[in-house]
Amino acid sequence: MSNSSIFPTFDIEDRTFSKLILGHNPFLGGSYMSQARSRLYKETFTDSKAIERIIVKSIEMGVRGMMASLSDGFSELLKKAQLEAADKTGVLLPTIMIINRDFEDHLETYRKLNCQVMLIHGQISDALFIKAKRTMQPEFSQMLKRIREEGFIPAMSTHNAGEVLPAAESFDAVAVNTPINKIMWRMCPCEEMVLNAIRKTKKKVIAMKTLAMGRIAPQEGMAYICRLPEVDGIVVGIGHEYEAEETFGAAHDFL
Repeated sequence: MSNSSIFPTFDIEDRTFSKLILGHNPFLGGSYMSQARSRLYKETFTDSKAIERIIVKSIEMGVRGMMASLSDGFSELLKKAQLEAADKTGVLLPTIMIINRDFEDHLETYRKLNCQVMLIHGQISDALFIKAKRTMQPEFSQMLKRIREEGFIPAMSTHNAGEVLPAAESFDAVAVNTPINKIMWRMCPCEEMVLNAIRKTKKKVIAMKTLAMGRIAPQEGMAYICRLPEVDGIVVGIGHEYEAEETFGAAHDFL
């Protein structure tokens, strides 16, 4: 496959990802917009072929990275879709996996899914934040160390970047995944604190909820997020090939 349309890339240590990263929430039946949309996703992504089509389209649009997490029944679908998409395109997407405390129980699956970076789940990172001391509980550094020992790059998610990111700055989480979007949806505790934190951090910044789960049109959302110099990566969930064409096409317009 030609590399002419590949998005600009960024490195997390020695692992390379495209600036646009395919998200997986729709594959899991996740929608913050409505129960009807969640039901549609759940009915659509019942086999690997539906996921494969979106992965292939994303690769064709220049994406070279995916973010995902393990879920009952989903991991096998994703693995099959990844491999089938790789057979068709010659590209096996590297993954950034969102992990929980028991991640060592699933190391074989993570490796089969081409995991390169592990993100501590945002609910865990946020729960381990010690607000009074502006630091993180010991378990946070212990999880990062365990990730590193298994050969993955340690990173973190947070839904409270304005407070948690500065508190975690000195820890060995080399990337952070957090909500950043034009309408400030889920940017906690406020837009000013989040933007200030990502300007100051030395970690790689991956923006999520960039379209605010459908509340922002792709052209408008990409115009905002692609022009933020502090943002290294942008993860976007895609529910249909047409969405991949529109959203990734809009990102190409600004990159």
